[in-house]
Amino acid sequence: MFDFEKLLQAIPTPLMILDRNLCFLRANDCYLTVTNRSWADLEGRYVFDAFPETPERLAVIRAAFEKGLAGEETHLERLVYAIAQPDGSYADISWDLRHIPVRARDDSIVGVMQHTLDVSAEVAAERMRDVISQEYDHRVRNILTKVSAIARRTARGTTTMAQFIKDFEPRIASMARAHQMLVHGGWERLGLTELVESELQPYSPQVPGQIVTDGPNVALSSRVAQALGMALHELATNAVKYGALGRPEGRLRVTWRTAADGTLSIDWQESGMRDLTSDSKVGFGSSIIDRVLPAETGGTVTRTIGPDGLNCAIIIPAPREN
Repeated sequence: MFDFEKLLQAIPTPLMILDRNLCFLRANDCYLTVTNRSWADLEGRYVFDAFPETPERLAVIRAAFEKGLAGEETHLERLVYAIAQPDGSYADISWDLRHIPVRARDDSIVGVMQHTLDVSAEVAAERMRDVISQEYDHRVRNILTKVSAIARRTARGTTTMAQFIKDFEPRIASMARAHQMLVHGGWERLGLTELVESELQPYSPQVPGQIVTDGPNVALSSRVAQALGMALHELATNAVKYGALGRPEGRLRVTWRTAADGTLSIDWQESGMRDLTSDSKVGFGSSIIDRVLPAETGGTVTRTIGPDGLNCAIIIPAPREN
């Protein structure tokens, strides 16, 4: 003769039994633990007094119980329950429910047993998959739109396919670098120090100390990081073609700081030049620096070209709280 009570408590998933009036007859420890209830609180109570439901949910669950009392096994999938926690808050759990008739020795039905399987992790994973899928689709569309815009802008400034490829490929490579760093950072934040170093790394200084960077590793949003990375790439390209990085006597200093309100200020300062004028050519990337960056960040860009070199002041306001 086996011990029914020990068997009931040994079952590792929540299980409870109701009588024909849908009042609690039994509940195992797992059920009590998951629902944060005691057996003294549930014994003999009408199930919907112990766990009130909305009219719509009550109709569905009651119908499943009544089918069990009529001799039919039922299965409800992914029913969400808000379970009260000891601190007064509520936590949602998702259950698959099976309702099985409970029979007496004479085969009469004396109650219904509810066996529960917690599928909260599976439901959460599916929701996360859907969110990731939607976000991925959004990001891919956004990237393709930017690539298309860069291609059009690049094409306007070139007359041959060879020149187009020469100008277009580095711009896409700059986007790819920022994208890769964002992916490694969970796509939420990218440090400004890493971004600056990444964009300057392809341009090895001709003399020691030619490039100096200094500033805190400010966390950038993905939108700001991508736009700023493109602008820094254009500034660096221009510096190699026409400015401080194109000759040994040139110097480049990139510094940044944040104000108390979170505003980010970046100073790109080229020096050591002797033959520049305000009309000197600055390269095709001007539209990315002067228009795209402010549009994407809500900030401002001020470029001045003096005899000593190019100065570019970038100001990006702190992100607004949602």
